[in-house]
Amino acid sequence: MFKKYLMSVQLVCVCALAFFAAPALGDDEDPLGVGKAPPALQIVKYVRGDAPDLVKDVGCVVVVFFTVGDAKNSSMLSTLNSLHKELALKGLQVLLVAKDKPEDISKSFSKAEKNSMTISVGADDSEATWRLWVDAAKQEKVPLGFILSRGKIVWVGNPLDETLPMIVRKAVMGKYDPQLQKKAQPMLDAARKSLKVRNLNEAYKHFDEVIELDPAFFVDVVMERYKATLKNESDPKVPAEWILKMVKKCATVSAQNEIVNAMVLDPEIEKRDLESAELIAESLAAKNPTIGLQAKAMIRAYKKDWPQAIDLQTDAWMGATILDKPMAKQRLDEYRASAKNQNEKKP
Repeated sequence: MFKKYLMSVQLVCVCALAFFAAPALGDDEDPLGVGKAPPALQIVKYVRGDAPDLVKDVGCVVVVFFTVGDAKNSSMLSTLNSLHKELALKGLQVLLVAKDKPEDISKSFSKAEKNSMTISVGADDSEATWRLWVDAAKQEKVPLGFILSRGKIVWVGNPLDETLPMIVRKAVMGKYDPQLQKKAQPMLDAARKSLKVRNLNEAYKHFDEVIELDPAFFVDVVMERYKATLKNESDPKVPAEWILKMVKKCATVSAQNEIVNAMVLDPEIEKRDLESAELIAESLAAKNPTIGLQAKAMIRAYKKDWPQAIDLQTDAWMGATILDKPMAKQRLDEYRASAKNQNEKKP
């Protein structure tokens, strides 16, 4: 009789424990995603580079899980390398992870890719890191990317997405807001759909609605709207007047600098309004001499006016802060090398 009573008590206790433990298990099963702290990296062997610092207070970290042999790897690698070269001095770290042996991962990259690679590559052949990240995020498709900023995950998605560079540039400055992006996405989708059917007024309206949410944050949308205007308006004064108006709304130096850089260097722009770009650069120079001088030097470099580009960039380098000096010097060296190459080609 006592044994039966004891067994009944034990059964009740087990059921009670299961009942109270159930919510905890459910919480643990929430997908790894935006707003959560990143798991540890349990990678024993790095094919190239070292482990990134996932919780540092400056810059951001991009962690990408990929499959060896995927035909899209070359395109992805090219994008990530370009971003790293552009933003490494601002604190960007990039790590590629595959669940293969180190030698197999190394063989998957061409000689040219290895020579140009600046990012870290980890071999997760034990799949410990894969389980903590990919499986925990409940994602089945790879490549899968995570962007971390200030010790938190701010983005999870396909690293081949065309919006990745924009998000990384914002995250590296600590200015990426996933909630604001989510709010704007339906309007962006509507704008792009309207463009496809050449309903320009409707497209412009939706783009402008997004920009009004936060002009400096959505500087990439400013440029998307500007390029659409350039392409679809026959009068060049229309996009010129619009972008100069937008520059005043995008009041921060970094946003205005991004605009002038895109106006001069964006490969999608065929007819460049360098006159407006120079006006913006002059305005920048009044607010931040170093950034403004570099913008003016970039325009001169585009025109292949190397003496002026070198003089302006030299002034920018001399006046730059300790943090900005390396990047300013790198550009100065590039201009000097281009000038030398041009002189050597002359008969």
